[in-house]
Amino acid sequence: MWRSGAVFSLAGAFALAAVAAHAQTDHPAAPAAPPAAPLPAGPATPRVSLTDPVLGFYPAAAKAAGVEGQAVVRCRRDEHLALVGCTLVSEDPPGQGFGAAALAMAAKSPQNPRLILKDAAAEPSSDTTVHFTLRPPYITPDISRMAHIVKSAAIVTQPSNAQIQAAYPPRALDNQVEGGAVIECVVALTGKLAECTVFDEQPTGYGFGQAALDLAGDFLLKPRLVDGEAVAGSPVKISVNFTSQAADAPLTLGAKPADDPDQGSDRPPAPDPRISSH
Repeated sequence: MWRSGAVFSLAGAFALAAVAAHAQTDHPAAPAAPPAAPLPAGPATPRVSLTDPVLGFYPAAAKAAGVEGQAVVRCRRDEHLALVGCTLVSEDPPGQGFGAAALAMAAKSPQNPRLILKDAAAEPSSDTTVHFTLRPPYITPDISRMAHIVKSAAIVTQPSNAQIQAAYPPRALDNQVEGGAVIECVVALTGKLAECTVFDEQPTGYGFGQAALDLAGDFLLKPRLVDGEAVAGSPVKISVNFTSQAADAPLTLGAKPADDPDQGSDRPPAPDPRISSH
């Protein structure tokens, strides 16, 4: 059953992300959402480029033998987020050069001149597992790239229950149907949603997708921040759910037959609208 309100979902919240100016690979930790609420699913497949310079770190002998592996390195970050003081914790399989390759990548970690984190030296070392894969060929995460502080976009205001109920699809009302939709948009620097499309709707054929699109203009978000600066164009998925049970804006669905076993007021009240970031 879809619930009243709007649920905002993004991969990640506040994290250090090793990214290049021209590419980024996100690895959200949250598992795929259940079919009843189609939110973003699982880790994204890393972007693959056979000419990516990072592939030059792949141990030549292991590559020739078709061997894949991983290495764990332990490092600190300096005040500009460059990796320093790195040591090898483990490599698997041993003797294939993956540990030396990961340390060589860490040694190339550049400073981010836009950041000065005065307390960075006091932070403890942390472990990073670097994966070396041939099918498809990639090394992730690419710790040889500049690191950034990334803060995900976040909802500032959203449609009220009354606005959501006012957008309730007429056909769904007439047919006593509750449901919802997920729209996919990008966030402009102004915080408004743009380029919205219907990502999913349940059930189909009742207009929930279009109704959610009609509400897109009522959302205001804080844009994604990279090193403290707002960045336009970050993709988001927002779920808008329609139910007649909103306590502050109830709806009366079409009249039910007298013998309908669901007739009456024994249906549980819907929870308050929820907003969650992932």
